Amino acid sequence: MKKIFLSILSVMLLTSAAFGQEDDPFEYGREFLFGVSKTTNSGLISGGFIRFSSKVTEKKYRAFAFEVANIRHPQELRLQQASFFNTASFAAGKENYLVSTRFSYGLDYLLFKKAEQKGVQINGILLGGPSLGLVTPYLLRTSSGEFKTYSEVLGGSEGVVGPAGYFARLCDTKVNVGLHVRGSLLFEFGAFKSNITGFEVGFLAELFQKEIIMVPEAEKNFSFYPSAFISIVFGSRK
Repeated sequence: MKKIFLSILSVMLLTSAAFGQEDDPFEYGREFLFGVSKTTNSGLISGGFIRFSSKVTEKKYRAFAFEVANIRHPQELRLQQASFFNTASFAAGKENYLVSTRFSYGLDYLLFKKAEQKGVQINGILLGGPSLGLVTPYLLRTSSGEFKTYSEVLGGSEGVVGPAGYFARLCDTKVNVGLHVRGSLLFEFGAFKSNITGFEVGFLAELFQKEIIMVPEAEKNFSFYPSAFISIVFGSRK
């Protein structure tokens, strides 16, 4: 009788454990994220990204990502140009924009799993891959309505109304190939399995094939761009 009782008890425990694993409300196999970032070498908003992860093991996920980010030169000087109608700011001495498009592959590790309906989930993420640096002329709108570079404006008598915008001479964009690597921690606060809300903090290092001349009169222009970043993240999983 005792042996029968112990056998029944062991079967119940195994069944309960298996049932608990299958019904884990925070077990997921795929994850889709998107967000916006602020980096130490950009303006208020650096850019945005999307990322897809798929399960490899219980705590390891394979991740693919695409990101677009604007990069500023550390010696850019913002000036205000007031007119009767508005006040516009422009970067004095700047000759080129740098927009980096990044294609990333790496791993997403589940470090701390949150309890049901509460707590914080923490993931460690390591990504890397190729970068395409899009170098586009930075043009200013003059008082005569023409688009000119900063050096051209200095050589003339026209005043600056404001920046002409990124798309003013998009056809003159040049591509500089590079590589990047980034490591980060994702803190996720969503109360439900299917929704993701949180923030991500980390560091990124990016190296381009050639030096990128953004501010010709600066002490130095760079091919290597390290930065720290913080991102607001949203998404879903299943």
